[in-house]
Amino acid sequence: MATITISKNLIPANDDLVIIPRKQYERFLSAGRQLEKRLSEEADIDEAIAVYKKEKKQGKLKVLKSFTSLR
Repeated sequence: MATITISKNLIPANDDLVIIPRKQYERFLSAGRQLEKRLSEEADIDEAIAVYKKEKKQGKLKVLKSFTSLR
């Protein structure tokens, strides 16, 4: 087993150092990115719903009786 010496200067005071295999670290990063993406999408959906409700309340939305009335 290899022995590694890590300077205390690299570890902030009162903090822990965790060593994990690279593949596990990459999976961890990937999961974090997916979570950020999902939260961003949810925020976009929430904003779109808020805009819809506001415009509906103000009467800015058209009510269609059929697809042909889109023209």
